[in-house]
Amino acid sequence: MRWLVAGHIDHYICENCHGIHLAELQGLDGVLESRLFVEHEGAILTTEVEIRPTALLTLMAELGRLNMNYPSLKIFVDIVDDNLPRLIVADYLHTQAGMEQHQFQWIVQQTMMATHQLVQELDELGYLMQDEPQKMPAAVH
Repeated sequence: MRWLVAGHIDHYICENCHGIHLAELQGLDGVLESRLFVEHEGAILTTEVEIRPTALLTLMAELGRLNMNYPSLKIFVDIVDDNLPRLIVADYLHTQAGMEQHQFQWIVQQTMMATHQLVQELDELGYLMQDEPQKMPAAVH
């Protein structure tokens, strides 16, 4: 937590999980949760992005390209019967051999930047599940 504060990375802890939520990514349209989980041997950064069901087939075809374009991220689809499909974006930091503060901050910032770029690309491709702005129906005269 001290390293995140020192790196000026906005975060908070919620009452429902043991993860550290990354506020910058969680504020993006389409992002459900973005968290850092600190485990015994490493740290996992995950971001869950809600996908439009009609974009699922096209997104599945794009997964190989997306994983190649964002090599530091592991990108995969999670489909649960009662929920909308989600794209999981993850990165794993090995900390067992030791890690210094500047290394940790650099890796977290690079992961957040790559995730932000990925979410922007998904938005441009129209894959994200977002609230559509209400359009006024045009009168036909």
